[in-house]
Amino acid sequence: MTRERDPEQRPTAMPPAIPGGRVSAAAQWPALAGFVAAEARLQEAALARGRVTAGLYEFVRFGLKQGWACLFGGLLLALMLGTRLVWPAHAPVARYDALFLAALMLQVAMLRLRMETWSEARVILVFHVIGTAMEIHKTAIGSWVYPEANLFRLGGVPLFTGFMYAAVGSYLARVWRLFDFRFTRHPSLRLLAVLSVAIYVNFLIDHRGIDLRVGLIVVAVAAFAPATVYFKVWREHRTMPLLLGLMLVALFIWFAENLGTLSGTWLYPNQRHHWSIVPVAKLSSWFLLMIVSYTLVARVNGIATWPAVPAAPARRDLPMARAIHLGLAAAVIALGLLLRLPHWGVPLAVHHYGGGILWGAMLFLLVSALRPMGWGLHACLIAACAAAALIEGSRLVHTPALDTFRTTLPGQLLLGSIFSAWNLLAYAVGIGAAAALAVSLHRERRRAALPA
Repeated sequence: MTRERDPEQRPTAMPPAIPGGRVSAAAQWPALAGFVAAEARLQEAALARGRVTAGLYEFVRFGLKQGWACLFGGLLLALMLGTRLVWPAHAPVARYDALFLAALMLQVAMLRLRMETWSEARVILVFHVIGTAMEIHKTAIGSWVYPEANLFRLGGVPLFTGFMYAAVGSYLARVWRLFDFRFTRHPSLRLLAVLSVAIYVNFLIDHRGIDLRVGLIVVAVAAFAPATVYFKVWREHRTMPLLLGLMLVALFIWFAENLGTLSGTWLYPNQRHHWSIVPVAKLSSWFLLMIVSYTLVARVNGIATWPAVPAAPARRDLPMARAIHLGLAAAVIALGLLLRLPHWGVPLAVHHYGGGILWGAMLFLLVSALRPMGWGLHACLIAACAAAALIEGSRLVHTPALDTFRTTLPGQLLLGSIFSAWNLLAYAVGIGAAAALAVSLHRERRRAALPA
């Protein structure tokens, strides 16, 4: 993350206004608004104690804001875990029904206390409906089950499950408002709408052997990689690649899903007799689901652009950069082929992980050589890391067609067969080294272009 100074920065005792004329939930809810003045004094004290204390305060503030944005989802997860531990086996109300009624009351309370706006609630309702529809379909084909009986259900799906999907929409709507999101190079909402429809349709048909997940992820990465999100934790806006932010949210949803299955609220087929961690491959599903939820929230909130960033100049040296990176990629491929020659007699670990480092470097250089116009090196870095993680994660997926392809030489070179976290580390080292080299070459070209 990097820091950008807000051009309209000014100290205030009240929470900042939200783009579009709305005011933060803290100002609307008296129980929170009473803490605003005390929090302002705490800010002044942190500033008076120096940069380290101010940085620590901002870090804590970031965590508290994130926790506040996760309020609905966090409470729902706590209810799942708590009822699993204490709910009586012969209670007059089934556990799933109690979760449904509790989630319903939570949603009503958040609206009554103005912690959510009605426009946000409408988006969450849409996500609730499409999430429930997908649950009905997925449980019907046996993707996962809800093992307990209850009254409020549609088919094999308890009605509280829609609130789990709504929790994702609730988090995005609240975090957007709490951090005053602004963007540069944001993808078109029309493109995101088409992509979201394709993602949802793919979720419904992938059990028929028609799984377009890899292609959809590639499109999503290409759309979001150039985008930067500006978010305000305290006094200044900070920046992060938007794609990285979406990936991190998907990762935390995967953590929450592991806790949900640990509570026995729903189970995958491999968890019915003994709990085990949710497959890492599920991260791809949550990432794609994030795109659907993000699109719905973005259409309501609109895309506020960051005014302090001037338009990027045309990259006249891009063709030369492409040629240099393509040539470096060819050199790395040649080194990788030399490493595979048997007469070198290098240790197996050097052969394997050295090849992984070269493969990661090659991946970054190819992405930077073939990148779309408007992509900077940081976008190429994210895209290369995402592609490496996706390819390594594909080793956890086994189908007859994939396994047959893996036995061929192209399949061995492109996909491999055994998943290993150490491979991901080797790829990261190679990508990082190639990115550092690309930055160094870019700076040298810039210096050479300057007048003497």
